[in-house]
Amino acid sequence: MSASPLVSIIVPVYNSEPYLEACVNSILDQRYGNIELILVNDGSKDASPAICDRFAAQDSRVVVIHRENGGIAAAQNSGLDAATGELITFCDNDDLMSPQLVGRLVEILLSTGSDMSCCRWYNVGASVAGELLAAHRDDAPGRMISFTEPGRAYQEVFSLFLRKVRKKELLYFSEANWGKLYRAELFDGIRFPEGQYAQDVAVAMDLYARMSRVASCEDALYYWLQHSGSVSHSVRATDYYHDIIEAHGRSFDRAMEHGILPARAYTGLKTIRVERKSAVTPADRAIYERDRKFVRARFNTLSRAQRLQCWLRYRLRMAEVKVYNLTVHRRR
Repeated sequence: MSASPLVSIIVPVYNSEPYLEACVNSILDQRYGNIELILVNDGSKDASPAICDRFAAQDSRVVVIHRENGGIAAAQNSGLDAATGELITFCDNDDLMSPQLVGRLVEILLSTGSDMSCCRWYNVGASVAGELLAAHRDDAPGRMISFTEPGRAYQEVFSLFLRKVRKKELLYFSEANWGKLYRAELFDGIRFPEGQYAQDVAVAMDLYARMSRVASCEDALYYWLQHSGSVSHSVRATDYYHDIIEAHGRSFDRAMEHGILPARAYTGLKTIRVERKSAVTPADRAIYERDRKFVRARFNTLSRAQRLQCWLRYRLRMAEVKVYNLTVHRRR
């Protein structure tokens, strides 16, 4: 790999007119200049397509793909198909990047010989995100570690309380594709399942199983915006929970195949309790019954000790989620 590899930044765009310009400006403001920004307009009905085209006309690093609406997974796949960089990262169309993000992640990936690098992030209300970004754009770099077995870290290090107590914060990372920098070859033969929710969960263990080493820094370089129109604030139906169950079931199976305690996947499969409440029609109830058997079959493969470990982490995580929903999730 070259000393300054090309980084492809993929941004799926859908009806993001109020946020898109700030998002794109934060990416083009990267201090690491060797980037290509791939904006995938996924059939937007607002001014987002025109905004994308305007940026492409102004900056040769911007590539725009216009496609019929197919969902975020289809848009991400279109971006992957078009990417020419040796390294790949993603950004949601309503989030922001620190100007240091790409450069810092390239630096720690190359210096450690890692397959992926990742940073921390801010959960921030949309109304104050720009101000926070300006305040932290010149922060000095913080501590960094590199580690092996990223699939194990992903599955076992996810409780906020436990990782703080055990001082394992830098071993924590999620399935979200933003805030991470990947070697492009990791996606050879891997694409996100289209037409489904939780597309990132579905392929997470496939990607992490391919990695030998990951570099992680304590720098908060990604700004995950919270607002009432974001996907994470939307009301869900049974088909949504079904996709969650299916994705975590795949993650569970991959973890077990690699001898890893599937604690995070277990917690995801516990979504079956929420799905039960959403099943109000006969069709919904049929989906729920199939999913209930699907979940039970996986839990039955766990030993008693494994099930206890997973259950304890699940209960702790649910307490943390309650706190999150009362604080971060209400930001504007």
